[in-house]
Amino acid sequence: MTAKPVEDQAAVKVPTIMLVEDNPPTMELVTEYFVLANEKGHLRCDTVQAKDGQEAINIIDIAQPDMILCDIQMPEKDGFEVLSHFNNWSRKHNPYCFFCFFSNSEEEKARAFKEGVDGFLAKKALDYYPLTLQLRSWLKLVAFERKYGEKMKWYE
Repeated sequence: MTAKPVEDQAAVKVPTIMLVEDNPPTMELVTEYFVLANEKGHLRCDTVQAKDGQEAINIIDIAQPDMILCDIQMPEKDGFEVLSHFNNWSRKHNPYCFFCFFSNSEEEKARAFKEGVDGFLAKKALDYYPLTLQLRSWLKLVAFERKYGEKMKWYE
């Protein structure tokens, strides 16, 4: 039996995560987590930041992120408007992107689920290790879906 060669790590696409957050302390904390995760080798990713929903809508199609972590309550356009744009245009052009909301509201969780969000993170529980593990799991799912060319839908 011949072993398959290991992919050249330089040839592997580094995933891009878009962070959409209008609260500077939260943006700084999550950005610090990304830097730390990259330094420690816990999560390899590039990041793109948007300070509100309108900026996210303006750059989402150019950035082509693999994952979007989005606040819900923001000025200009809120997270649901970003999700609507994403569902109407971006999913057609980047169908394997994973969309996740940050929030503490149970009502927002229920609405997000109904509107097709892929994941949900509680803002009050943004700790390094659970966040990093969750993001790694979701990025593995995105890579799997991209490799095999179909969105996983176990619920249909």
